[in-house]
Amino acid sequence: MAKTTKKPRTKRELDVLRDYACRLFLSGETQRVIAAKTGLTEATVSRWAREENWDARRREHNSSSVALVNSLMLAARKISEQIITRLNKGETDDIDGITKLSDNIAKVMASAKRIAKGITKDEIIDVIIDLEQWMMQRAETDEELTPELLTTINGLHKKYIECISAQEA
Repeated sequence: MAKTTKKPRTKRELDVLRDYACRLFLSGETQRVIAAKTGLTEATVSRWAREENWDARRREHNSSSVALVNSLMLAARKISEQIITRLNKGETDDIDGITKLSDNIAKVMASAKRIAKGITKDEIIDVIIDLEQWMMQRAETDEELTPELLTTINGLHKKYIECISAQEA
């Protein structure tokens, strides 16, 4: 069997991958999944996690404003689902109840917007990761999200992360 040789990565490329891998870890991914998504070895991901104390960063991250905004967005989604359920059941007689739920969505979203006003590169990466995770789940039931399309989108996300990382440097 012929050995495949990988192109050596530059320091810059490794820095971008390290940052991306860390963001994946902070979002809850395992080191094994991170290695698969980034094309790195599990040993490399494990070493970076240990050297940069990713576990402590994950604990801190989970209590940050990003986590709060994500929680608020989840609350808004649950309220939206309540409205949709009521409308699908034909409960249009309770317009006051539906209006009250709609007002609650507006308040929750306004709060999330105020908290998230100062968007950082890390927060952009968090959104990209959340989107990728959602697409992976959605792909299980949505035939339009083919493996090829997901690969293309993931590649574009990586390029975008590299672009915003280069702007910050």
